[in-house]
Amino acid sequence: MPTRHHLAILPTHPLRAGYDRTVEPGSVADRFQRRLEPDRFHPAYLRDLTSRIERALAAAPDDELSRYRLAFVLLQNNATAADVDRAARLLTGTSLPQGRRLTRLIDAISLRTEQPRVGRRVTRVNWSITNRCPMSCQGCYNPFAAEQISLDQAKGIVDKLAEHGTTDLVLAGGDPLLWPPIHQVVDHATAAGIRVALDTTGYTLTADKLARLSALSSLRLPLDGVTAEAQRAFRRSPDRNLHAALLESLRLCDQVGFTRVRVHTVANAKNLHQLDAIAEEVFSHPSVAQWVVFQWWGRRASPATVRALAVDPAELRSAVRSIRQRHPDREIILAEAAERELLNWMIQSSGQVVTFGSGPEEEFILGNLLTDSIETILTRPILDFDAMARGVPVTPRSARSGPPST
Repeated sequence: MPTRHHLAILPTHPLRAGYDRTVEPGSVADRFQRRLEPDRFHPAYLRDLTSRIERALAAAPDDELSRYRLAFVLLQNNATAADVDRAARLLTGTSLPQGRRLTRLIDAISLRTEQPRVGRRVTRVNWSITNRCPMSCQGCYNPFAAEQISLDQAKGIVDKLAEHGTTDLVLAGGDPLLWPPIHQVVDHATAAGIRVALDTTGYTLTADKLARLSALSSLRLPLDGVTAEAQRAFRRSPDRNLHAALLESLRLCDQVGFTRVRVHTVANAKNLHQLDAIAEEVFSHPSVAQWVVFQWWGRRASPATVRALAVDPAELRSAVRSIRQRHPDREIILAEAAERELLNWMIQSSGQVVTFGSGPEEEFILGNLLTDSIETILTRPILDFDAMARGVPVTPRSARSGPPST
């Protein structure tokens, strides 16, 4: 009897818009550009792709593009220290801009290979627990998978995390509130002593659901504009009333007295001019304990989307600094794209564990919690334990003095 079942992926894969339509379907070039699609980004597909690139490289050993592709895929598929070394050799003397970018990443990985890994802990985990989502964000960087584990498997993963010593778990998606067993996963994790945050669009939030989520350390809700147009520039939805629905979710939290809300704003070229007004809206809600401003990044976006939405980090830094001066008592966190490189230890809906860099397509498989121990996954040389320790706290500052009230 199969233990997984397939779900429709609602959002369009964000890289698809930038595909090169001139390459032959099924060719190495085509398979390489499609490798991050949900039904392809898994070890078996990447092993097959590796073999195909190896054959192409054997026929043309000096082809820089083949060497770059092989180096990248080696890093993306449960890379060992030997894989990292080979990737470095493949890119020696590369003249490709993307090859030089990958070389810098490899150099940083190589510097960490001598760091001790035995006894290390991953204390904060992000879990993209479902693919289903009512939105299709421009350049969405959540690593959707094509499979959905069962509730029993999810509980087994929680047990592994608790035994390992994980203290903080962020349940995201997609939208976890669209996965019916999510409340049972929250209850199982909190009973195991793990602090749990839930990252939702708020689209289906109700008072009854909030009551069932009372044990959360924080509830994360999005707000990316004070107008519907600014909101839609990043988060797309067939519902033209999306912006009103997001504000209604915040008002609902106000009404029921849920005071551990963390608002996420993705700062981009279309809403940077509204950041002051967004801050005023956010802090008008007594339910909000923390505001996090994420710099939009184009790790999984087409070149056209990058040109439309990319924001200058210095300009964003200045805007947030000004807002902090006007709201000195509020917890305002700026998460720049460069600071999020290799920060996430993320479980996909299939149980596969990934991390990702800040550059295009930099997504790396580390293992699978249905088959691998956490200790085995932590031996992967690509992991940056210092980066993982820099993440935004799961629990807002105002709620850290004790357990959440129920």
